[in-house]
Amino acid sequence: MRHVRTFGTLVSLNLSVSLTYRGEVFLWQVGNMLIPLISLFVWQAAIVSGAQLPTSARYLTAYFVLVSVAEMLTASWTAFYLAEEIRDGGLNRYLCRPTSTHLNALANNVGEKVIKLVLLVPLVAVLAFALGDAFEMPTGLGRWLLAFASLIIAALMRWLLDVTVGSLAFWFADVNGFLRAKEVIVPVLSGVVVPLALLPDVLRDVSLVQPFRYLVSFPLEVLLGDVPGGLAAGFGLQVGWMLVFAVAAVLVWRLGLRTYSGTGA
Repeated sequence: MRHVRTFGTLVSLNLSVSLTYRGEVFLWQVGNMLIPLISLFVWQAAIVSGAQLPTSARYLTAYFVLVSVAEMLTASWTAFYLAEEIRDGGLNRYLCRPTSTHLNALANNVGEKVIKLVLLVPLVAVLAFALGDAFEMPTGLGRWLLAFASLIIAALMRWLLDVTVGSLAFWFADVNGFLRAKEVIVPVLSGVVVPLALLPDVLRDVSLVQPFRYLVSFPLEVLLGDVPGGLAAGFGLQVGWMLVFAVAAVLVWRLGLRTYSGTGA
């Protein structure tokens, strides 16, 4: 209960900080929508030109309209700040307190996402209205609940991945190379840049089992009612990869703490 109360307090603090910079956060959300919107127009032009795609135009429209929300809700920015705390000795203050830097990172993640969601949803609603009959909102309470559960698991996976990458700062003075690699690999393989359904057959088969699919694409597949490989198998793989990410994060963190000297504190 102490951790729950602490977490609630930290979420409130992070909400206040995010509200202070609400204008900047709003501009971020506008930027987050631009790439999917441009991609939507490109694929629509391809369909009009006669391109034969393995999915329907309605599916693509719904996917690109909703992907910015899924990407925001599952995103994590913990790795950079965790690496900085390890590098400059800021981690010391958490090692001496009855809480942890991970609890604070989760609270920051949740608090900022609440503000981002409030700002992003109206933008998505305006876009959906502008598209008219081309966009069809998914229906069915069960489908939304399953998609929400998948989003929670995806968000935990991305946060665990960030903890793993950030913890590499125990051994590397500069982890920016790892961060840049993650920023390239995750959007491409998770379906943010291009829906995995549009990949060539060989790559699409591989994408069904690789972990990054379950960070963004899979929750959207559940919501849109088109899950290659089956819903049960998909959830089984998502939970399995989450456990792999959790083991990796715990292992790297604990091994790193054994080498930590608090230099620069």
